[in-house]
Amino acid sequence: MTEFSADALSGYLSGTLADSEVSVDDIVAHTEGWSRDTVSFTARYREGDDDVSERLVLRAENELQHDIDTTSLPGNDIQTEYETLVASQDAPVPVPRVRWFDADGGPFERGLFVMEHLEGEPPITWDPRDRQDLYDAWDAADRTLPNQFVDAAAGVHSIDGSSIPGVEDVSPDEVVSREIDRWEELYRSAELKREPAVEEAIRWFRANEPTVPETTLIHGDFRIGNALVDDDRITGLLDWEFARVGDPLFDLGYASTRYFAGKLVEPIERPELACSLLEREWFYDEYERRTGRTVDRERVRYWRAFSAFVMLTICCWGANQYDTGASDDVRNAWFQYPVPGLIEDLLAIIEDDRL
Repeated sequence: MTEFSADALSGYLSGTLADSEVSVDDIVAHTEGWSRDTVSFTARYREGDDDVSERLVLRAENELQHDIDTTSLPGNDIQTEYETLVASQDAPVPVPRVRWFDADGGPFERGLFVMEHLEGEPPITWDPRDRQDLYDAWDAADRTLPNQFVDAAAGVHSIDGSSIPGVEDVSPDEVVSREIDRWEELYRSAELKREPAVEEAIRWFRANEPTVPETTLIHGDFRIGNALVDDDRITGLLDWEFARVGDPLFDLGYASTRYFAGKLVEPIERPELACSLLEREWFYDEYERRTGRTVDRERVRYWRAFSAFVMLTICCWGANQYDTGASDDVRNAWFQYPVPGLIEDLLAIIEDDRL
């Protein structure tokens, strides 16, 4: 991660955040988000006769994203992520208020943007304690958190993705083949070894392309682990770097994978719950009720399988970056371990169609 020291942040923010000198303290590096370098901090400055204190977040390209052509990376470039957040500001989905984008990044010499800090923590579904808290939220009589999760999905899909700079509009009749082409190309560039089960799955994806009646903006990484939760309330949906125009049911299928319910290798306690938070059929029924869209269960099944392929591709890509020396972030080496479980999940979803 880039060194975001108090002095460097103070020098950057003075004259940008405020005309006066800005002091910075309480810096926290957020290592849970691997796709960018992210730090939160408290900025203090004078505005007229008033002392102002703000908790802010700076999100920047990491060294790899800065040094290579971002079209070869799994997600969007950082400016497109920023523009997606801008488009989401007045949508019925909780997001942090963005302050500005800086393509050069001053002393940090990389693209970045600054946004407000929101209270809450992202639940980690692979942590048994967080998983139990999510189970409790589902079992609660009011189901406050599950209801907010459905509302967040509906809110994302209300945004006009075609109007966002950097986001390509895709017609419904092309969207599935475009997804397959995109992720297969990335998989081929990063596969660690030839895996017959994955080859079978790719053939299945092409042979069983569903008909998609409409496209919307999709989050692309929609799960409870990308939401800040504070006292049973979603305060913000984060990590929009995979946002694109797609089938809205992709997000439902993605959130419904067993991987994001906490499964790595061993079975989880309540596999019927999407994201360990809400029963899948309830999720689909409530989404239908709130959006008026029909949730075609077969289409969701397709995207559940495809989402497992997306995740194993990202895992292979991360492990490949470490293996080839493109990245020295040791966390990328860990990405090899979820792959067998993801292949198992993928094949289990398409099992009835296998020869």
